Amino acid sequence: MVEAAIILPILLVLAIGLAEIGFAAIDRLTMANAARTGARVGAAAGDTPGADQSILRSVEQAACALRYGSLVSVEIYEADANGDPSDPATKLNLYTPATGGLNCTNSATTNLTCANGCPWTPASRSVVVTNLDEVGVRVTYTHEWITGVPPWTGTVTWTDRTVMRLEPDNGLGS
Repeated sequence: MVEAAIILPILLVLAIGLAEIGFAAIDRLTMANAARTGARVGAAAGDTPGADQSILRSVEQAACALRYGSLVSVEIYEADANGDPSDPATKLNLYTPATGGLNCTNSATTNLTCANGCPWTPASRSVVVTNLDEVGVRVTYTHEWITGVPPWTGTVTWTDRTVMRLEPDNGLGS
């Protein structure tokens, strides 16, 4: 009886910790998939009008699967060799959810709106074979700890990103 009283709290903390880590992993994998899907769509869309909207729709639909968190922002940017924005002032588009949250019912539209003027237009992206741009998609999201047992209390904010090279137009460039 005494041994059980000593061991039971330790086992409970371990079980709760494993559950919290599992819930966090679900959200992490969901958003990693959202960033990867967005970058893949962006690489295929290249410099076509509406490329950002296609990226945003795919990210938003993937983010609708978040179980224990919410999407904070999506950044679409020209990536440098390290995968970071090459010029955050002119080659980074920041999108945030509009009032009312994400659009999880209609995959043809998005509730993500531009928050910084979106200076990196699809028309300015290079799809020339010898000088292909790389598109980066970075998602920022929150995860809310479920049990509230210390140290798993409140919310944390995480980011995930994926970078892909734009596909050339017909193999010849534009």
